[in-house]
Amino acid sequence: RAIALQKRDAQVEHLHSRVLQHRVEAARRFERDHAATIRDFNFKRGDLVLVRNTKIEKSLNRKMRPRYLGPLITVSRNRGGAYILAELDGTLFDRPFAAFRVIPYLARKSITLPADFTDVGEAQVHRMEEQDDHGDDE
Repeated sequence: RAIALQKRDAQVEHLHSRVLQHRVEAARRFERDHAATIRDFNFKRGDLVLVRNTKIEKSLNRKMRPRYLGPLITVSRNRGGAYILAELDGTLFDRPFAAFRVIPYLARKSITLPADFTDVGEAQVHRMEEQDDHGDDE
């Protein structure tokens, strides 16, 4: 019994390394199999985007509802990967949007943003950027 208990730490470490190896392999296999559908657009400041209207996805009368909201302007991206967006008049949204909801808006002309574009100060924008929020809560 004592010898079996001495081997237990080595066995647990071996199992841990095998599970970790299989998780990494599964993640790589998933990325390879879904390479055509996994997209990360990495929008820059001033890019026009549309946001998926996830509020209507579960409703029964969604057929005539707008699927996307926008166009909106990208202000920045926080540490969690979510986008901080503003409306065209400079009104900043109070919470970030998850990256999977944001798609590019194909505009005919690009627009340049002045430095004081948003309705809040740069300090508020920096506080939003420092959040680890992924933006996936509604």
